[in-house]
Amino acid sequence: MYWTIVILSVILGIAPFVFGFSGVGAALWTALISGVALLVTGIAKWYKAAFILGIWVFVAPFILDFSSTPAALWTSLVVGTVIAVWTGIKWFGAKSPQSAVAH
Repeated sequence: MYWTIVILSVILGIAPFVFGFSGVGAALWTALISGVALLVTGIAKWYKAAFILGIWVFVAPFILDFSSTPAALWTSLVVGTVIAVWTGIKWFGAKSPQSAVAH
């Protein structure tokens, strides 16, 4: 599970240079900073923090106004979605219905 986060964080970090949106400041810094933060959360297995970062990566193009750059937009949407869904399953799926009833 955490290897998925690590791999996606590296992809996110190198995406501006590979897909050619390193000239868009907000997209570049969002990818680099979020990529490093996700790398740390993936290695440390902090799924709650990775979930929040995944949501941030998903909404960042709209908040920081780089949604007009297709490569940056799609990179953020795909990476953010996969991380948020995977970590959400890990975080929310970890609670079994029986343990909730027992408490």
